Amino acid sequence: MVGYRHISRRAADRVVGIDGGIDGDVVAEYEAASHATGAEETQDVTADSGVSRALSLAATLIDAAPSGLTKAEVRERVEHYRTAGDGASAEAFEQQFSRDKRHLRRIGIEITEQGGGAEDREGRGGDHEFRYLIDPQAHGLPLLELDAEEVVALRHTELLWSGTRAQQAIRQASGALLAPHLGEGGLPDVGGPAQSQPSAVRLGLADDQVLDHLAVLAEARGSRVVGFDYGPRGRHRAERRRTLPLGVGSRGGWYLVGHDLDRDAVRVYRLDRIRGAIEPLTVQDDGAAAILQGIAEGRVDPRKVTQEQLETLGPVHGTETVELAVAEALVPSFLPHARAQSAEDVESADGAVTQRRRSRGDGARRLTVETSLHDSFVGKVAAAGPQVHILSGHRLTALVRSHLESVLRAHRDVPAEPIELKPVKHGARNDALVKIARVVSIAAYLQASGGARVSDLLRRYSLEPRQLHRDLLSLQQSAAFDDAQFGHYIDITPELPLTRRVFEERLVPEDPVIRVQLPGERLSSTLGRPLRLSTPQALSLLIGLEGLIASEDPTEELVRAAAERLRDRIRAIVPEELDVTAAELSVVWHSDDDFGREPQLHAALGAGHAVELLYEDLQGRRTRRTVDPVNLLHDGPRTYLRAWCRSAQGERNFLLSRMLELRPLPETPLSRESLRLAAEPARRPEVPRLPEDTLVTLRFAPSAVALADGWAPLREAWHEGGARTVEVALRSPAIAVDLALRSGGDVTVTAPEELSAEVLHRAEAALAAVRRNASSCVEYPETQTKGRTP
Repeated sequence: MVGYRHISRRAADRVVGIDGGIDGDVVAEYEAASHATGAEETQDVTADSGVSRALSLAATLIDAAPSGLTKAEVRERVEHYRTAGDGASAEAFEQQFSRDKRHLRRIGIEITEQGGGAEDREGRGGDHEFRYLIDPQAHGLPLLELDAEEVVALRHTELLWSGTRAQQAIRQASGALLAPHLGEGGLPDVGGPAQSQPSAVRLGLADDQVLDHLAVLAEARGSRVVGFDYGPRGRHRAERRRTLPLGVGSRGGWYLVGHDLDRDAVRVYRLDRIRGAIEPLTVQDDGAAAILQGIAEGRVDPRKVTQEQLETLGPVHGTETVELAVAEALVPSFLPHARAQSAEDVESADGAVTQRRRSRGDGARRLTVETSLHDSFVGKVAAAGPQVHILSGHRLTALVRSHLESVLRAHRDVPAEPIELKPVKHGARNDALVKIARVVSIAAYLQASGGARVSDLLRRYSLEPRQLHRDLLSLQQSAAFDDAQFGHYIDITPELPLTRRVFEERLVPEDPVIRVQLPGERLSSTLGRPLRLSTPQALSLLIGLEGLIASEDPTEELVRAAAERLRDRIRAIVPEELDVTAAELSVVWHSDDDFGREPQLHAALGAGHAVELLYEDLQGRRTRRTVDPVNLLHDGPRTYLRAWCRSAQGERNFLLSRMLELRPLPETPLSRESLRLAAEPARRPEVPRLPEDTLVTLRFAPSAVALADGWAPLREAWHEGGARTVEVALRSPAIAVDLALRSGGDVTVTAPEELSAEVLHRAEAALAAVRRNASSCVEYPETQTKGRTP
């Protein structure tokens, strides 16, 4: 029978006769079927033995309830342990058994101990008479009845995450809650608009690294000091920090508010500027003890402190009305920032404001601008260099000068250290714990839904076909073993091919419904229940719901109300530390829609008509094009219009901050192509790449390493101080120069050398112009300043 272990248990039972002999007719029948599906090729895909072994242990202990099994009985029954043999391999069994118990416990399968000697939670110690038990009644997630709006809320939370593992966590959490409500093919069966797509999709709520940090902070919150390496803006190296966490929140990015022990003061840290892991520390510190005592006695309110600190953040440093002299070539880029305020300003036929003000005599035009002094606007003025003069606005002048000085310092002081760039590895973490959790989740999902299509499994679990293939084989090789050492295997239909080629070229395109049959009523009712939410899953789900609640989209009112209901119900079933963390979560969305395009685009989406854009791309090229709006994509502080471009005849994403003009076309209805595109899920915008692109090497400071992924790096190197060097392919070298000038020292061009020299030259020229203008800057009577001093 060993030679036929790759086939289903149902087929294997037919192959092996009652007397243990091989039934030749059945073998011939199976081999003929295999030949028809391409299995005549040499098998090149096998089950993951570690995953099958852990699942078999879980299934065997569930089947042995309520008495449980001793360690010796587990080794005797479960085939995956029996193959370890005797003698010297006993140590290997101990290691495998301890590791499998630890993994199962960490993913939410609770293994309890009865009698015997003492054993810790990691599986160390104890004697062989100790009995191990999984209680079927206590296993799994409590059933939550969901209405149609709550299903929509869950679907929309899946769109909020950008990291591969973060996406996997939210999809598994959503799938666990939806599982009892799924119908044929894994689709919700609750009535209502369960498959509706939002008009505005928020992406990039957090990535894998931020989700890791949030999980550690949730467990350490209020009782443990943590340590981490932190890279403030403009620094090439990260610094060690020790802090007592008080709370977390989102203000365009995720922040930790904590009491810094070395500075004896409250500090705010951006989580994406933390290099490496956050580590819980055991320290004896009077300052930490005093804060903890104040919290216990009610004198210190962590939530209030967190809110007060976060309210001082955000992308706005205040607003200021300034006068700019803009070279004629750049007027279209700055004109949308200008305000119409004098009789000399006239409105063109399409509604755009045209300034007819006095020229400086050198071809520059004077514009009055009310600015938020956000980094993006400061960087835009700095990158424009001598072509934009600040005629009034002392704060803007100071910010631009500091910005350019940081650019110069970063390019002059790049550490001289050897760099070995290696190919960037993409995809989710796929260690043993993640794989076991995923395969158990797939089993529960398939059992509860009655089956799901291959395409649904690939999307829900963020998998490549080859990994799904191996996961399904691992599930099929898992069994509950009885006292006669007979394995009751999990059955999967249709039959799985044994070669990658057949799976990817035949099964995936056919997209059949994959079904699972768990052996026996007890296993079916137990392993068929979704697992309790892990810390990453619960956090990703609660944060996603908070993100929906914080949305200001008027079309999402019902979804927001459903998200509030669901958030409160989920908090009631998660561990206390996650409930406390969830109570302090604060999500506030920010947008770089400086030109106020979002209301116009919402109106076009609601009315179902096209718009005309004057758009400026990364290379500074301006084109006028007609596009059909599909939806808005909020990716962190950036907002895109996802649209069908009639000029390019394809899907395009347009940054709202680069839409120099927008004109509604109410007489032009949306095309069939845009309606088709609206039915497809949104994807995160990516930098396009062509063979003729220029290779450029960029060094991202510790405070900005998370930004590197947005440029689709080809190769990378991480530095000891927390910086990251990447090689990227750009349509034009000018893009790299512009990026470095706008970044304020966070991004340094290191190769080619001539580009780095150009950045230095441009920054020096711009800084000299700023200093000249500052000496003669006149504050005009209409200039006003509002907001706080940065």
